Amino acid sequence: MKSFKLKKIVAAAVAAMTIATISPVGASAKWKQNETGWWNTEGSSYSTGWRDINNSWYYFGQDGYMHTGWANVDGTWYFMNGSGAMETGWINNNGTWYFTNASGAMQTGWVNNNGTWYFTDGSGAMKTGWVNNNGTWYFTDGSGAMQTGWVNNNGTWYFTDGSGAMQTGWVNNNGTWYFTNASGAMQTGVVEVDGKVYALATSGAMQTGEVIIDGVKYTFAASGEAVGEAPKVTNAFNSNGTSVKEETNKPADKDSNKEEERTHGGGGGGGSHHSSSTVQQDIDKDYKEAKIITENKIADDKYEFTFAKGFDQKGYDYVTRDLYITNNDGTATGISYENDKYTFKPGKYTVKSVIRVVRDGKIYYVTPDVKTIEVK
Repeated sequence: MKSFKLKKIVAAAVAAMTIATISPVGASAKWKQNETGWWNTEGSSYSTGWRDINNSWYYFGQDGYMHTGWANVDGTWYFMNGSGAMETGWINNNGTWYFTNASGAMQTGWVNNNGTWYFTDGSGAMKTGWVNNNGTWYFTDGSGAMQTGWVNNNGTWYFTDGSGAMQTGWVNNNGTWYFTNASGAMQTGVVEVDGKVYALATSGAMQTGEVIIDGVKYTFAASGEAVGEAPKVTNAFNSNGTSVKEETNKPADKDSNKEEERTHGGGGGGGSHHSSSTVQQDIDKDYKEAKIITENKIADDKYEFTFAKGFDQKGYDYVTRDLYITNNDGTATGISYENDKYTFKPGKYTVKSVIRVVRDGKIYYVTPDVKTIEVK
């Protein structure tokens, strides 16, 4: 992304050769001025084009007058200061920064100056803040320097990789996992990603093991997903960070919009804190026959649970499915998870196959299959 295109390199090289091959003005040259400006005499004539005078480069038009400010020479822009001398490096013109290379040619796009990257737009103006280059977002600080790693912008954290590109979705930084949404903003709290529930600390770090949330202990696998009963989700995303929202072309069902009594555990073993009882009954009817779990006992204390194939979603529903495993006291104590297998301490456990349905922007749950296992 940061390499100059060949045509820019060639253009700069030609410009440098053009300047370098012009002979310095002799000692007999003299500066003269009138109400129009300055010119330089060369014997009985005057200077035109590029001239090296006392180790500084000047540019004279065909009329012989010296240029100041920006000058476009053969399609390349150069900047001359108030005395007419060509400038190189960083130039502040009317509060805007520009960068010119060693030959004086103004640069556009990515610029590397002393190992630090800067971005200049098509006019050559240096940019600060967020920069979108070919569909990829980068962040430059107040000095214009491109940032890498964690970036705090207006109180929100973003992560940019070694090339400066902003990341979305799952991010691994120094062995710790974080999750950022489609706009790159780091997430915290309880989120669902591709149907699995994760807990993210206030630092954004993904949690594993036993975690206390709102006074309740939950268990999360080494890979981060909740094992057994999961906490309430605040936001749901796809793995690329895109928010999961129900989009439908169906006309709204008047019954589905009624503010009816919320239920939990109603219908065919389902229920939701987010749904009306009428719609819940429809959801139960659509999904209660979906047997989605099979059991494989590997050892007396080790089981593997898988979802059966042939599961169909209805219409415009967004559907995910997961397992919730609890012991007699309703917690996940005594359960461990590794390599898709569950290991249990002695006791009785309830295994629920749960279908999560997003319909018309609301979340519903159905529990079509419940198993009880006893480990001695």
